[in-house]
Amino acid sequence: MGYCYSEIDLFLLRIIGLDISKKSLLTPAEAAKLLHVAPTTIRHWAQIGRLPFISTPGGHRRFDRDDILSLMSKPKSNVKKNISILIIEDDKAFADMLIQFLENLFPHAKIQIAYNPFDAGDLLHTFKPDVVMLDLMMVGMDGFSICHRIKSTPATANIIVIAMTGALTDDNVNRIVKLGAETCFGKPLNFTLLKKTIKQLVEQKKSIP
Repeated sequence: MGYCYSEIDLFLLRIIGLDISKKSLLTPAEAAKLLHVAPTTIRHWAQIGRLPFISTPGGHRRFDRDDILSLMSKPKSNVKKNISILIIEDDKAFADMLIQFLENLFPHAKIQIAYNPFDAGDLLHTFKPDVVMLDLMMVGMDGFSICHRIKSTPATANIIVIAMTGALTDDNVNRIVKLGAETCFGKPLNFTLLKKTIKQLVEQKKSIP
């Protein structure tokens, strides 16, 4: 059964700049705008089977609006107060700034920082974070390799990985998403979008098998 939406639903969707009242299929960008995630996250969810899609004759993914609206309509559980976040970042000043932001966003969160690969490897297994904020370009650490290790190890595969980089190129974004990261942010960070993304991903982790 398709999702039933009212005129109020459609009005609210138009407010955020997306009129889907006459569209049955959405592009990755349109689906991402509705769910407050990056288009690369939508593509990743499609690749791993989290979101159903169809392929156009040209090979482009399209998402049924009913699937997206149904996902939006699911009751959202509160982000657990004791969420644990691991920051893997070799720039101490940036890491200190990020931890202040995260502490304001999640006052009851447990947050740790790994400045080197040894601490990162240890904390991934002892701290057992729900979310990893991972810098891609670090001295002595390769963020791509760390992401691959996280997602290919059964004990850590379900950790949400949010990548960060000062070199936000299509190649870097596509590469890290293919390795399993949920999304990738450019530096300096858009904290408004980051706040929405963390909450959305934690909620989606609970609601999507």
